Amino acid sequence: EEPNVSWQWHVGEGDEEKIKAGRGDIAVTTLKDVKKGEELYKCYGWRPAWDIASSYGFVPRLKKERWECSVIPLFPAVLDLAPDVIATPNQISNDETSLDLLLESNYGVLVKAVLAAVDAANEIEARQNTDSGSEIASKVKTDRPAQLDRLEVMSLFRPPPALTANDFPFARRQPCVVVGTKIGASDQITSSNQQYHREAVKKVLPAYRAAASAIAQLRLNHKNGDSSSSIQASQMAMAAASLDKGTDWDEAALKLIRLGINDRIQTIKGDGKAASTWLAQSTTVRRLDEISLQHRQFRADMSSDIREAELNVLHTLYNELNTLA
Repeated sequence: EEPNVSWQWHVGEGDEEKIKAGRGDIAVTTLKDVKKGEELYKCYGWRPAWDIASSYGFVPRLKKERWECSVIPLFPAVLDLAPDVIATPNQISNDETSLDLLLESNYGVLVKAVLAAVDAANEIEARQNTDSGSEIASKVKTDRPAQLDRLEVMSLFRPPPALTANDFPFARRQPCVVVGTKIGASDQITSSNQQYHREAVKKVLPAYRAAASAIAQLRLNHKNGDSSSSIQASQMAMAAASLDKGTDWDEAALKLIRLGINDRIQTIKGDGKAASTWLAQSTTVRRLDEISLQHRQFRADMSSDIREAELNVLHTLYNELNTLA
């Protein structure tokens, strides 16, 4: 529904404690004529589903379209340093495979290197635009939230990958890039807002170019038997800025994004199954009263809405990637 009111807190000037505690008077202003008994609607501004849920306890229903975001793993949970080499049964039994089981411990360094590479790529692009005289004087107006124009990386925990679940049966930390676009109803995922989907991919592409460069260097070091060699930040920056013409870093980056989307989708689906199991078990616990059961059902439904919103973004962007292939 379109908002028909706006409101804001009114507290004493400089009274930060009251603001933090949510105390004070609320001044409600109508934005258009409101009839007696008519329901009031307020716009919360752009916020992703998980943020609205954690702040207000609900997820807005997707009736038309809205901006939404998801996260895509920046690096694979398990990295095969020699993907073209098939390990023999004897090597597998002796744990002599080419899986990088130390990748997670290096995530912090790798993420910092990716962020630095993207910053360098942005500076290079700005200088090129200035030198060529093609710098855009005024940006094209768009309703894209400003938060989505910044590169943001967050660490999430995911279940142990099948390849390492036996040796490392614990949740794995995984850096993910926040990516957002405008989504529509499920039956209109690929039919509109294509420019927003492409812009979303374009915004994160330099980060995945840099990540692809880091992975390529790790694999080359493994091939040369020199796993202790450091990753060259300059090469990552060149890849992020598309200045390294010897490798198609766009293709490598898009492949990495596809793998990340599939990984995230499987994680979300796994979370959904776990939530359904948790809810089913709740109904068999007789000591829970009716109110507690309703509260659990409410939490399960809200979590399902959050997962649905994120899956919508992921499927939308994956379909867009197929058009770029």
